[in-house]
Amino acid sequence: MHAIQMCASIQFVSSLSLVFFFTVSDDVVPYFKTEPGLPQIHLEGNRLVLTCLAEGSWPLEIKWMHGDRELTTYTSEYKYVIPSLQRLDAGFYRCVVRNRMGALLQRRSEVQVAYMGNFMDAEQRKTVSQGHAAVLNLLPITSCPRPQVTWFREGHKIIPSSRIAITLENQLVILAATAGDAGAYYVQAVNERNGENKTSPPIHLSVAREAGTPEATGPVIVIPPRNSSVVAGSSEATLECIASARPLEELRVTWKRNGVPVSSGLHSFGRRLTISTPTSSDTGPYVCEAALPGSPFEPARAQAFLSIIEPPYFTAEPESRILVEVEETVDLACGAMGVPPPALQWYKDAVSVHKLRNPRYQALPAGGLRIQKLRPEDSGIFQCFASNEGGEAQTSTYLDVTNVAPAFTQPPADTTVTDGMTAVLRCQVSGAPRPAITWRRGNQILASGSVRIPRFMLLESGGLQITPVFIQDAGNYTCHAANAEGSLRASATLTVWNRTSIVRPPEDSVVIKGTTAALHCGATHDPRVSLRYVWKKDNAVIAPPGSSRIVVEKDGSLLISQTWSGDIGDYTCDVVSEGGNDSRAARLEVIALPHSPQNLLASLNSSHSRTVMLSWVRPFDGNSPVLYYIVELSENNSPWKVHLSNVGPEMTSVAVRGLTPARTYQFRVCAVNQVGRGQYSAETSRLMLPEEPPSAPPKNIVASGRTNQSIMVQWQPPPETEHNGVLRGYILRYRLAGLPGEHQQRNITSPEISYCLVTELIIWTQYEIQVAAYNGAGLGVFSRPVTEYTLQGVPTAPPQNVQTEAVNSTTIRFLWSPPPQQFVNGINQGYKLLAWPADAPEAVTVVTIAPDFHGVHHGFITNLKKFTAYLASVLCFTTPGDGPPSAPQLVWTHQDRPGAVGHLSFTEILDTSLKVSWQEPLEKNGIITGYEVSWEVFGRNDSRLTLTLNSTTHEFKIKGLSSLTTYTIDVAAVTAVGVGLATSSTISSGVPPELPGAPSNLVISNISPRSATLQFRPGYDGKTSISRWIVEGQVGAIGDEEEWVSLYEEENEPDTQTLEIPNLTPYTQYRFRMRQVNVVGASPFSQSSRVIQTLQAPPDVAPTSITVRTASETSLRLRWVPLPDSRYNGNPEAVGYRIKYWRPGLQASALAHVISDRLEREFTVEGLEEWTEYELQMQAFNAIGAGPWSEAVRGRTRESVPSAAPENVSAEAVSSTQILLTWASVPEQDQNGLILGYKILFRAKDLDPEPRSHVVRGNGTQSALLAGLGKFVLYELRVLAFTRIGNGVPSSPPILERTRDDAPGPPVRLVFPEVRLTSVRIVWQPPEEPNGIILGKEPLEGPAPPGAGLGWGDWVDCIWVPRLGVEWELQLPAYTTTTATQDLSRTCNLHHSSGQGQILDPQSEAGDRPRNLMVPSWIRCRCTTTGTPSSDTIDEKPSFVLVPQRQQILPEKVGGPFVHPVPVTQQGLGCARPRAQGGS
Repeated sequence: MHAIQMCASIQFVSSLSLVFFFTVSDDVVPYFKTEPGLPQIHLEGNRLVLTCLAEGSWPLEIKWMHGDRELTTYTSEYKYVIPSLQRLDAGFYRCVVRNRMGALLQRRSEVQVAYMGNFMDAEQRKTVSQGHAAVLNLLPITSCPRPQVTWFREGHKIIPSSRIAITLENQLVILAATAGDAGAYYVQAVNERNGENKTSPPIHLSVAREAGTPEATGPVIVIPPRNSSVVAGSSEATLECIASARPLEELRVTWKRNGVPVSSGLHSFGRRLTISTPTSSDTGPYVCEAALPGSPFEPARAQAFLSIIEPPYFTAEPESRILVEVEETVDLACGAMGVPPPALQWYKDAVSVHKLRNPRYQALPAGGLRIQKLRPEDSGIFQCFASNEGGEAQTSTYLDVTNVAPAFTQPPADTTVTDGMTAVLRCQVSGAPRPAITWRRGNQILASGSVRIPRFMLLESGGLQITPVFIQDAGNYTCHAANAEGSLRASATLTVWNRTSIVRPPEDSVVIKGTTAALHCGATHDPRVSLRYVWKKDNAVIAPPGSSRIVVEKDGSLLISQTWSGDIGDYTCDVVSEGGNDSRAARLEVIALPHSPQNLLASLNSSHSRTVMLSWVRPFDGNSPVLYYIVELSENNSPWKVHLSNVGPEMTSVAVRGLTPARTYQFRVCAVNQVGRGQYSAETSRLMLPEEPPSAPPKNIVASGRTNQSIMVQWQPPPETEHNGVLRGYILRYRLAGLPGEHQQRNITSPEISYCLVTELIIWTQYEIQVAAYNGAGLGVFSRPVTEYTLQGVPTAPPQNVQTEAVNSTTIRFLWSPPPQQFVNGINQGYKLLAWPADAPEAVTVVTIAPDFHGVHHGFITNLKKFTAYLASVLCFTTPGDGPPSAPQLVWTHQDRPGAVGHLSFTEILDTSLKVSWQEPLEKNGIITGYEVSWEVFGRNDSRLTLTLNSTTHEFKIKGLSSLTTYTIDVAAVTAVGVGLATSSTISSGVPPELPGAPSNLVISNISPRSATLQFRPGYDGKTSISRWIVEGQVGAIGDEEEWVSLYEEENEPDTQTLEIPNLTPYTQYRFRMRQVNVVGASPFSQSSRVIQTLQAPPDVAPTSITVRTASETSLRLRWVPLPDSRYNGNPEAVGYRIKYWRPGLQASALAHVISDRLEREFTVEGLEEWTEYELQMQAFNAIGAGPWSEAVRGRTRESVPSAAPENVSAEAVSSTQILLTWASVPEQDQNGLILGYKILFRAKDLDPEPRSHVVRGNGTQSALLAGLGKFVLYELRVLAFTRIGNGVPSSPPILERTRDDAPGPPVRLVFPEVRLTSVRIVWQPPEEPNGIILGKEPLEGPAPPGAGLGWGDWVDCIWVPRLGVEWELQLPAYTTTTATQDLSRTCNLHHSSGQGQILDPQSEAGDRPRNLMVPSWIRCRCTTTGTPSSDTIDEKPSFVLVPQRQQILPEKVGGPFVHPVPVTQQGLGCARPRAQGGS
């Protein structure tokens, strides 16, 4: 019954600060400021802190106990910490406090740990008689605290009621159990403290029926009340009594105390009596009485006793302090009461008196303690503990034994210590009572039992400890000892001295150049001694100069401001004094940023084409070791980025790996130390890495068989970073998988084509295929081989070694071997066994046999016709179709017993003879060899006679019969196998048979959807046996004029009176009639039966003629022929149709629509995907259920435009006028049709208002090269796919890509606003096509002529060309980002000439209106290709190069064109503008 293991209550004492306040007085006995409170419960794993708050004279020490086990020794720590609670930590804890007066034991404190175990029993079974009470006990479980319990039955919570109760012990009581109470019951127990919950194994309750159970039974107590005990002061006490009787609703439960009914505190249908706040007056017996008022049954009674437990309390206590002289006898009083009476136990100084085993200690009968012949060591604390079930109480006294005066056993002695150390002054004293020790310095009390000053501690031995000792602690100290018998004192001198020492020595320092360094040197010394500080650097005394850069502070600190490398060294601080000297040293380092590496050189690595070797000269490290170097690079003039972030400090060269072929690179290096990152080195010249074959194969290679002789291979280009140049095409190679033969290759000469159809392959053969890309440097690496089969074909050879034989009359066995593997042409899916009658070749029986790859194959065709000639053959098939069959073989099935003879009849019926006639059986099943005729007197087997006739005889006259006797006559055909089924009939000799009479009393029962049972009384048999029963019925339409149809016939059951009519139609009205047949003929029909209706059933068939047509891009129209009324099989109003549809090949579940109109013939399925194939099925349903699904039909929605853009669109400028775009196909689910191609929409950002388009035909190409674009122009590009319906969605967001820069176009609006005799002023504007960023102006080379100058505006630039009498060659150097070397593609000669010319007016529009101007000279420009300019011509401003170089003195008149300024970009020099209009 008591299934729950309870745990004790828990005491948790909060963690508080321990603070003591004392006045100067005699020693105080220790006492507790608090006692343990009410228990609490703690969770496993939590941290628990127990505190012991006590006071008393110093020194005060505490120890902890768990039960009788000591946890700690005596220490000053008043806390006990359990870091992580475990179950074993539960129990009773005590703290013990002691000082020089004695030890005191605290009342125990309970600690509990919440936990919950598992149910300990397995599932149980219990049986109770119907009408009796069922009591289900809670299965055992360990828990702390006691769990909350909820009962469940079959998953439903059980609520107590007048018939169901849950007891205080968590038992489930079911009163007057019925069959409905049977089932599985279980409990859910919840530990409310830690939140755990457990579910019990089930208890299976069975309710047994008992015959003759009386309707009324007398009351009986099922759960009697239990004797209970509660502690006084509890909130309530509850008694419980559960009774049963029949009838249960009239049962009354009452409670009485001392014969008086109790009316208050009743609840739970009177089963429970609760007494609030019980006291001792509530103690006594309580009677529970269960009665059925007005019945003859005697009431049932049960009694329980309620006891009140009272915690102990003291009736006699000792005085708090008892003073007794030596050799006296003392009685310590202690008396306690409680219910039940408490037990008393004495302790001295926290040790049980029983353990002391002192014969002078004697326990008194009343509870006190007598101590005889007192001695000084009897002084101490005596405690009396009283305990019972209600709790524990304690009282204590201090026993002071007197009459011994104090005496020194170790007096104080003079002591000398060093400042900062610990001083201990001894003072040991004896006496009784124990003398109190007080330490004084002058009139100040430093330590005693009641006084404690920081640093001064009274030891238990009586000595004084000072920690630490200060200089001011030097002096005289006095130890005072006193008790009731007297006092004494003794003194000692404490001397404290100090020496000079550096307490704040200088420390090694590292400072950054230019900051201030501080080296400290703090010293302590006797105040009467003076100090002198001397600083040295590298053992040389520092004499601070007149400047303030180096200063020695008064406290000895050395300050050095504006530090530099000359301040680096070892510094020593010497402290010199009469009290002693001290010296300390430290190192000062001055650090700075490292310098930039020098002579940075970059060169191609001859053995590794993708590696550049960098080398440099190690820079100055700034007096801080270089931590590492950083290498940055610029690829194709892109922004600088870190390539190597942690090059070792010992390195002066490094190999820069992982570069990309066919790209240009520039490098720079910087050093990093503790201060930071230094300046970058000068940048290297640009290096172009040579082109290499692609270093990665094409990716995502997919091969799929297209036909039985071709495979389609598709791939994507290698990653762009692995191209190593401009791709020019792909090589595809293939060979038979697993064979060592040579590869065959296909060359795809366009990098934009990423597919290839490999043809002229072998049927159903696995190929190994690889693809590699190539560029101008050669062929890259081939991809990993992918394998794929060509598609299967049909077998081209039949199975071999075919053997057939008949194993019985209906089965043929086949034996064969597979066709040669090379002729299967695919995966052998199995074999088909064929058999057909020789005279009916269209009636082929086919049996499919799974392939067996071990040994000879065999199979059977069963259910053939008996004794029939069959042609048999075998074929092999694969997925595409059947192979050729083997040559047909003729096989005869075996003979078997024949069927029944037909048309058995009797003629010439005389008293002693009759003639019986018959016909051949319809199922001969072999060669008829004769007939067997048997006859016997009806019911007498011993009279049976049998005669065998030949096969041509079909009548026989039986003679020798007895007159007026009924005979049973059997006729059966005979084959070589045996006698067939006999046809039997009864007939009386001498009495010709007559027509039988009609059956009567038709009764219909067991009506189901498809059958009914017909019971009847047979009619007159016509003096012979009934050979057949015929049942007819009116179906659906019932009436006298309605048609009767044959429903069922039963043969060879002459004595039956019940027929099961099968094959009826559900939910249809029927009326039946029947007749019986004998050898003479059929009887009249019986009377019609009552009209019945068969039950409903789900439809048998699905709608027919289902067709599907495309309705739109997102819908399909489904049409069908509805079910005829006769196939509803139920109420027509409930008939409807269900359509389900799904996408073939996807794992997603099918969707469905329901159509409630049974006459509906079409439905449009909406919300479909565009250009997607769907499979659809239909079924009919009624109120009973759904019928079979129809055959699946397929339909495809119309094409639409793609609903998504191509994926992974990327663009890369490959030249100044070309951009290569690549993309992936549109996701298949978003194509919405056959992708005919792609359109690229592109426009110059901020220039073109509308985009232009470029069409890529076909779905196989997924890249395009846009050509003819503007140079150094930012383009906005999008890609879309299109079908025959239209364009899809463009890719978003647009891809932004800029064509590469190029040599700029010519300057525009070249004019000569001022022409002089020896100079001309040229004005122009930047080119309309800069084709890049104009980098800067080219400096003049050679001696500058006097007065020459270049004037630069924002966009209008001009120069003066002086001294036209001298020929000047204008060099137009071009340089690119790759080499940054000069390419003098043009040199122009400027010549002097006299004459009149025409020059453009700078104020006219576009400079197109000429005006005449007299000029003393003219200019001619001539171009050559020579020279190399310096690399410092690059500038951030747009530049135009006009480089005059003095060549020679020309004749006075030479002709030529005008000078043309040429712009410069990163890509190089631009083109000169055609010469300005001018005369010669």
